[in-house]
Amino acid sequence: MLKIAAVESFRLYPVAIKEAWVDDEYVWPSHPPSFLVKVTAENGDYGIGEISSQQWYLGETPDQIAELVAIYDGALRGQNATNIAFCQFKMEEAFGGGMPGARGARSGVDMALHDLVAKHRDIPVYELIGGGLRTEFEMLTNLYHKTPEEMAEGCREYVGRGFKGLKIKVGDEMLSKGWTRANFLSELDKLQAAVEVTPRDVYIDADANQGWLSANWTVSALRQFEGCNNLSIEQPLGHADLTGHAHVRARAGVPVILDESVWSPEAVLQIARLQAGDRIVLKLNRLGGFSEAVKAIHICDAAAIGVSVDTNPYTLVGDTACCHVATVPKVAYPVDCEGHVSFLDWGEEQFVTGGITIRDGKAHLPDGPGLGVDIDWDALKRHQEKGYDR
Repeated sequence: MLKIAAVESFRLYPVAIKEAWVDDEYVWPSHPPSFLVKVTAENGDYGIGEISSQQWYLGETPDQIAELVAIYDGALRGQNATNIAFCQFKMEEAFGGGMPGARGARSGVDMALHDLVAKHRDIPVYELIGGGLRTEFEMLTNLYHKTPEEMAEGCREYVGRGFKGLKIKVGDEMLSKGWTRANFLSELDKLQAAVEVTPRDVYIDADANQGWLSANWTVSALRQFEGCNNLSIEQPLGHADLTGHAHVRARAGVPVILDESVWSPEAVLQIARLQAGDRIVLKLNRLGGFSEAVKAIHICDAAAIGVSVDTNPYTLVGDTACCHVATVPKVAYPVDCEGHVSFLDWGEEQFVTGGITIRDGKAHLPDGPGLGVDIDWDALKRHQEKGYDR
């Protein structure tokens, strides 16, 4: 039996470099809560996971995350790590099983459990979770540019680098300043600029982050983009408004992607029942880790709903985990797994080794067991000592 001896968290200190995240512009954090997780077995073997959050978006502060990992440590000590389903049950029993909550913290522990068990069995994590349809991935990036001209230039840059997915942020003005006709039109102008310069073989995901509010205004606005068959609209309405999204999907002539609505397999089942979306955005930290993510993917596969795998953003640990879960869906969409490069500055200390490699606009999984990552613990200690003072 592979008994768990300890579950530990290690605070990280990322600084945002992504446009609109710097200096807490709009609602995006310049210092998002971030932790590594280590699950150690009694024989000394260990697995690595990661927790990444945003306070307005996922509702977990650094202090909460650290306390939750301590609670899960108490719940899991002495348990058999290879019985991941029971470990999930024990974590939910200890905190957050009765209603949505603590999923970011739980996802990091779940990630580390999978890494530990897969290394114990000498297989990659994707084999442990039943994946392996692909180990090379086309990539997606997020663009938060504030003017149509800047947005067009950002699109050209990433298309030139071989990216096959562009997530165009079209909700920031409303999120930060409120819904007005002028703010809405400014978002549409940025989207129009992206459409005009993006080739048809590149996905354009127009991400409103719940900011468009009105189903009918959404339908009316999207009609100007009829004929743009690489465009989808992502989460224009509130996370709970599945009937509103079904209304948009039936009338707008543009596929609907749901992101913030996707917080559990049960929520995905409701999306399928209501025919509210054509695709979901799957975030490991919002669902609670690999275990729940794989359930959600199987529901989507059965209902012919696409799955886009998304970073939060993470370090190379979490972005590698994103690629492991992206081996599972039947249909491949570009994967958002370069947050460790484009979103955040981690400082001079290179504390993560291994992980995915990115070349020619594609991400490639490593061949080794587990996630295929490890930690330089001395470098991590130096990173923590420096904190944000760099």
